[in-house]
Amino acid sequence: MAQDEISSIVEFSVNLKDAEQPDPLPIREYTAAIRGAEVRLSQRGTKYADVAFFVSPDQYPVDYTDGNPDGTVLHYRRVSLEDNPQSRYAARRFCEAIGAPLGKKVDVTEWVGLEATIETGHETYEGVTRPVILRVREA
Repeated sequence: MAQDEISSIVEFSVNLKDAEQPDPLPIREYTAAIRGAEVRLSQRGTKYADVAFFVSPDQYPVDYTDGNPDGTVLHYRRVSLEDNPQSRYAARRFCEAIGAPLGKKVDVTEWVGLEATIETGHETYEGVTRPVILRVREA
């Protein structure tokens, strides 16, 4: 069946009324690879990097059964790309942590494929608990 011929009817393995929130990725450190990175503008109009880190399922703790079998992607949005002393230094530390080249010009797309150690935590928003990246450091 071609992509444009996909049925409008989707059948799940269980009734959606019985679906429960899965446990979030456990809090710990993971070695994660950058799958994507792009420059974005905040609501205040400041530039930052949205960095997508991929945690391979082979890093899940043995007793963690609710994880996506294809791995987990976590977004890190704490890298300010503003041209001021504090932001430049924070960007430098982030680049050093992921092993990215340093210079006057930075292409965030060159970060894709680089690895770092990420420390995770949990955050609850509108009743849903999700994993978040607390810290990024050298792998």
